[in-house]
Amino acid sequence: MNKITTALLGLLTLLCVSCRSTKQEQSNDSGYDFIASLFHPSETDTTSRFYTLKNLDGTVYCNIGYSDEEGFIDSVLYEKIFIYFPDSDTYAFFCKKPEEGKPIEVRVGNEWKILDRAPSIHIDSTSKYLQNYMFSPLGPQNEPFDIDFYPSPKADPAEKITLMQDSFDMKAFFVREIQGEWMKIQEYIDYGQLYAEDALVDKEGREKISKLSEKNPIYWIRWRKGDKILTPQTEFYFENGC
Repeated sequence: MNKITTALLGLLTLLCVSCRSTKQEQSNDSGYDFIASLFHPSETDTTSRFYTLKNLDGTVYCNIGYSDEEGFIDSVLYEKIFIYFPDSDTYAFFCKKPEEGKPIEVRVGNEWKILDRAPSIHIDSTSKYLQNYMFSPLGPQNEPFDIDFYPSPKADPAEKITLMQDSFDMKAFFVREIQGEWMKIQEYIDYGQLYAEDALVDKEGREKISKLSEKNPIYWIRWRKGDKILTPQTEFYFENGC
């Protein structure tokens, strides 16, 4: 094999590695790794009374208006946002990793829109964001949940675990980690131990309860499949206390 052939083969190998690397980076950028939270503008913020969502060509898609009487006004965005809690006046959109000096690309249903930066918009990883919430799947008391639980992040029917709803309350789980389409959850401490430990109903109390729950069983659930969210908003609630 002459030197020219060797050099060409080497160049071809580098190009193949580069292509695989690029494809891997593109596949990892699913648009579900980050979440943009749109908060109620502060009393001192007189300019951001609403947010404007734009199409990718820069035309206006809709305004997310805010009023002191009604909070955020939700019409066009109904069922197209990830989370909307009227009590905390917070919208949450899945978004792409933000780039310096560029608008935020957020997912509205199955479309991408752009949103100008503002101090009242916070961006977190999906994992960090969801760890602020408790996961509490709905279901009748003493009945199996509709959702499938697994010991690891894969859907092997032979390893499926069936859990039952509590007989006296809604079973709850801490969100511990997100790996792609899979969510790692850990069962909330039982109430008998909770009262025995005299946990406080505040942030310190939540951290204490979270620590006490670390001995409890861990499960994995599939929280989305492609762009379909399998865990509805109604099964999450913000948890400051216990």
